[in-house]
Amino acid sequence: MKILVCGDSFAADWTVKYKDKKGWINLLSEKYDVTNLAQAGCSVYKIYKQIFSQNPNDYDVIILSHTAYTRIFTEHHPVHYNDSLHSNCDFIYNDVVFHSESNDKLKSVADYFENYLSLEYSKFIYNLIEEKIDNYLTNFNGKLLHISNLPRDEDLYQFENLIDLSHITDTHPGLMNHLSDEGNIKQFKIIDGYINVNLS
Repeated sequence: MKILVCGDSFAADWTVKYKDKKGWINLLSEKYDVTNLAQAGCSVYKIYKQIFSQNPNDYDVIILSHTAYTRIFTEHHPVHYNDSLHSNCDFIYNDVVFHSESNDKLKSVADYFENYLSLEYSKFIYNLIEEKIDNYLTNFNGKLLHISNLPRDEDLYQFENLIDLSHITDTHPGLMNHLSDEGNIKQFKIIDGYINVNLS
């Protein structure tokens, strides 16, 4: 079974930085033929680019891990661009504020978040891109699975086959994919079970 994974840090391969540990995506890759394009810290626009770089019908299953609508796209992150895991990271408020104390380039970004960013506009753009992703996959012959490790507001774009995994994030925080070893095993079992029961 060939599986395409697109998304953010909750699905990225963290072994590029932490080689002696495994996340749920690594457990999935041990069982299936997985192409993983997910990138730590990426916005919905970069997830859109991941998906549109592929022919969906080259795969049996596509798993999409959805990110926060408050992530703001940037082509070049002034702090994380050299990091093996976060080299394609976009801006999110807490990270920007933390690093702005040591990096002047991020002070203006923090100011934008605090004084100018419209959350209504961010959500509107997020939903437009999510809808575009959904429309692109309309003629996909395989099976789609949407996952979110973050709580999704009711007014965010609604996908079929979306599994809310935020309870695992809340109860099993840790290093790999933001989950503990137990959390990663639980998430793998949920996704693997869904593939075998619902998507076979």
